[in-house]
Amino acid sequence: MKLSTIVSGSLSLILVLSVTVLTVQELRAMEHDRAQLNAQIEAEIADMQYQEQLQCMALNIYHEARSDSALGQEAVGMVTMNRVYSDKYPDTICDVVYQSHVNSKGNPIRNKCQFSWYCDGKNDTPRDTVKFLEAKTHAEWVMNNYGTERDITGGALMYHASYVNPYWSKAYTKTSRIESHIFYK
Repeated sequence: MKLSTIVSGSLSLILVLSVTVLTVQELRAMEHDRAQLNAQIEAEIADMQYQEQLQCMALNIYHEARSDSALGQEAVGMVTMNRVYSDKYPDTICDVVYQSHVNSKGNPIRNKCQFSWYCDGKNDTPRDTVKFLEAKTHAEWVMNNYGTERDITGGALMYHASYVNPYWSKAYTKTSRIESHIFYK
């Protein structure tokens, strides 16, 4: 066997290890930095989730009550929140707003949604920016004050426009009428 083959083979077996020794103080500083970064990431995720829920609430208020006053808009928001906290409905605002019967492809069936605007076949993008911003303001108020302010709907889980008489209304107890909506629980 040639000497060059032996040397080459031996070199390929050599591993170089580099070990860094850190002091306890340096380790604590690194742990503190990591904890701060984790807290920042968690806060950003929480804010993104809040913004998503706020958008869903604002869209619901916009489409259901944009022509109502602040009181009427907040009433629609209260029903949405009452559903979130009810065992009978999903547990997030977006899931409540977009709850629907779906077809075999997972798409909502027209006119088979909890809130009619979601599956009425029309575009859901707000066309009136001023009214949408107003709805968003009321949505934020409801989300931030739910449980601390009086529920003007009396705990309602259902409502309908005052000019219709849905088949289900007789199965519930009327709690209030606020502007263009009648509320039930």
